[in-house]
Amino acid sequence: MIYFISDIHEDINFYGLQEYLKIATDDDLLIILGDVGLNFTDTEQNKTFTQKFLSINKNLAFIDGNHENFEYLNSYPIQSWNGGKVNRLTDKIVRLMRGNVYTIDGFKFFTFGGCKSSEKWKEQGLWHFGEEPTQEECDFAKENLKKHGNKVDFVLTHKYEVEGMGTKSQLLFDLCRYIDQNVIFKKWISGHWHRVFNQDENHLYIYDSLLPITEFLK
Repeated sequence: MIYFISDIHEDINFYGLQEYLKIATDDDLLIILGDVGLNFTDTEQNKTFTQKFLSINKNLAFIDGNHENFEYLNSYPIQSWNGGKVNRLTDKIVRLMRGNVYTIDGFKFFTFGGCKSSEKWKEQGLWHFGEEPTQEECDFAKENLKKHGNKVDFVLTHKYEVEGMGTKSQLLFDLCRYIDQNVIFKKWISGHWHRVFNQDENHLYIYDSLLPITEFLK
């Protein structure tokens, strides 16, 4: 079974994460939709979290959010995984890279992390260069989607960029519009807002509750 949560923000006791660790088998996979926070701040709390997270012996995959240390994540080796490229952190944990398409349990997932932090977070130093997508990443995403016939089962992003909701990244906004207008998908699942709600029938936001993929197939 594939499960989803988002925005754990360096909390090893995050509800959905702990629920997954209680029930996960070798056949299960948890996908976190951004803001994990590995090595994000130079604090003992974050160092402890990073150590404990990387010691998890269950299958985990995550896309990056905007509260990530991108230099740190990019330092891990790139490997092939389920039809796409990942940063391999441990035998059990991978970071899903922007613009890739993965086939897992017969489903195709397009992934694209990142978004733009507000000035408030930057002023507090809670920011690392690399959070916003680049033109190269967006172009790669479009070309990769075309290779898959512009059809996937799920679109997974940290933020679904829409006008008037938070700090806007123009490149991410343009990519989201492109996908909406050109790609066939069942559901688009995002995090970022720390609450669960539906933008509409096809665009959904998740947070701390552990949600199995079956919830999105109804």
